[in-house]
Amino acid sequence: MRWRKPLTALVVITVLMTVAVGPVVAHETQELDGYDVTFGGADEPLVTGERMWLEFEIVDNETGEPVDGQAETLTVSIDASGSEKTPLEVSEKHGEPGVYEAPVIFTEPGEYVVHLEGTLEGTEVHTHFEKEVGDHTELEYPGDDSGAEDADNDSRTDTDDQSDESGLGSVGAAVAAIGLLGAVGAYRSRR
Repeated sequence: MRWRKPLTALVVITVLMTVAVGPVVAHETQELDGYDVTFGGADEPLVTGERMWLEFEIVDNETGEPVDGQAETLTVSIDASGSEKTPLEVSEKHGEPGVYEAPVIFTEPGEYVVHLEGTLEGTEVHTHFEKEVGDHTELEYPGDDSGAEDADNDSRTDTDDQSDESGLGSVGAAVAAIGLLGAVGAYRSRR
């Protein structure tokens, strides 16, 4: 019985950390000649029609320190299958040493290849990352096909509506359920 409180706390912390780390999972890290280069969008997912920021975080493997002041020596370019590379403007992100960003507005969804080339503290680098870009209309609400959504909403149950109205999404409901189990366990152990 004594193990229930610590176990419940551990489960709650794990769930909360999983939710908080979600966006970072979309980033990819590669090791390049003594540097860790982590690539991803400042906002994920990447979508069409919006100004997106491609980000590269560069860290020295030996010291663990960010590698800053390299924007002038790096080139970021992007291409889709069958197209030429398009160079993007690169700058160091204000207030975040070792993080470099390049703005882009994608006009079409699909697979893109993002290239990082140049030098880091005199070391030649050439690598690329593949990234999926979605159509921004997939994230719009309400969508253009509101008639189909109305039909889907009619099939929802009262329980679904109550969960939505209470502010509990699937994660919130899971956390609430775990908390309730912990409270019940704590009450039983005091008896």
